[in-house]
Amino acid sequence: MSTAPLGYPLRLYRNLSPALCGLVPAAAPFVPKLAAGLHGRKGLMERLLAGAARVRGGVWFHVTSVGEYEQARPLIMAIKESEPELPVAVTHFSPSGYDFACGRPCADLHDYLPFDHPADMARLVRSWQPRLLVFVKFDCWPNQVLAATGAGVPVILLAGSLQPGSTRLRPIARSFFRDLFDRFAHLGVCTPEDQARFVETLGVRAPVSVTGDTRVEQVILRYEAAHGGETSRRLGQLGGRLLVLGSTWPPDEKLWLPVLGELLAGFPDLRVVLTPHEPTPDRLGHLETALNQRGIPHRRLSALMTGSEPGTDHPARVILTDSIGVLAEIYRAAHLAYVGGSFTTGVHNTMEPAVARLPVLFGPVIQNAEEAGLLVRRGAGFVLTRPDEALARTRQLLAPSGKLTRVGAEARQVVLDQRGATRRSMAVIEPYL
Repeated sequence: MSTAPLGYPLRLYRNLSPALCGLVPAAAPFVPKLAAGLHGRKGLMERLLAGAARVRGGVWFHVTSVGEYEQARPLIMAIKESEPELPVAVTHFSPSGYDFACGRPCADLHDYLPFDHPADMARLVRSWQPRLLVFVKFDCWPNQVLAATGAGVPVILLAGSLQPGSTRLRPIARSFFRDLFDRFAHLGVCTPEDQARFVETLGVRAPVSVTGDTRVEQVILRYEAAHGGETSRRLGQLGGRLLVLGSTWPPDEKLWLPVLGELLAGFPDLRVVLTPHEPTPDRLGHLETALNQRGIPHRRLSALMTGSEPGTDHPARVILTDSIGVLAEIYRAAHLAYVGGSFTTGVHNTMEPAVARLPVLFGPVIQNAEEAGLLVRRGAGFVLTRPDEALARTRQLLAPSGKLTRVGAEARQVVLDQRGATRRSMAVIEPYL
């Protein structure tokens, strides 16, 4: 853990950060998520300081959103199992991540992280006196790091990721992030490729080891613990095969809607479960209109669940998911999956369909998810950019050659091969507990 003087870029950030924090309220009206985060932070420092007695001397995890919290949970549970009296605090950056964690708490304290003001971070470190600060994946705030290391608190990164196109690797940013990460006691990263980018490209001198992605084990545990609920049972009663279009956004639907009619006509046993990422009334209505225009019979999932038990003669060829939180169970009944988000900010969770033995399709934006690239390299994941590619690839996988089963088995193996991430990550943490 380096205590070297701050390099110029990091020193400049530290000097400018109070002014940047002061600009947040002005920007909030134009950024809804920022406005929600600002609202959630009202009275935050008072809450955090009041909670110091519950977490003083413990382990402080910081996560940005839902995915990072899912990566932290196995580690927190392992700490609680080995050191039941040791307090754990989790701070969250995004409102969605905070709300998700409040419904699934696993620590002694959950709350927002203050914006990265040096005085606030120093005050919080003095109050909480953590024995260890753990960041998950990549949301590492410089003043938080500097406040911790300045107080002698070791800082660790786990399930770390550094993608090939990351802005952190650009020349103007490289010295800033090298200086920041060299202040860490240890960097545990997901893959050997991440390790090479941290060490060889970024030039980090702190210890870097491959510990793996702890979220993989969460996915495996959830899959193995669930034996299929009513949703997967009802979908299974439809017979035939299911293509799931999971967590889709409008650009994903533009990939599939033009070819759905031809695809369904070519495979009479096929049905499609279309699951929009945000199943609002407007989105559902728009999709129903699009399906009606193409003459494709459809039914909402809620109607399928509440009506009489469906059979193989059910007329709907498309089931439109109109609730949230059921996608993992839908994958259990499926044979092939497309994962959305991959035409916008980045592909959503590809591990849930993979662990369910499904070949996984997605769009071109997968740089945010190392596991998606791994699926592609192992021949179990496929990038689609145009409707004709979606049609051709799906036809190829559904053809009576057994390829669907073979590729699905390889997709599951990609996930299973990553087991052990929690054990390897705990080996990094335990010397500091």
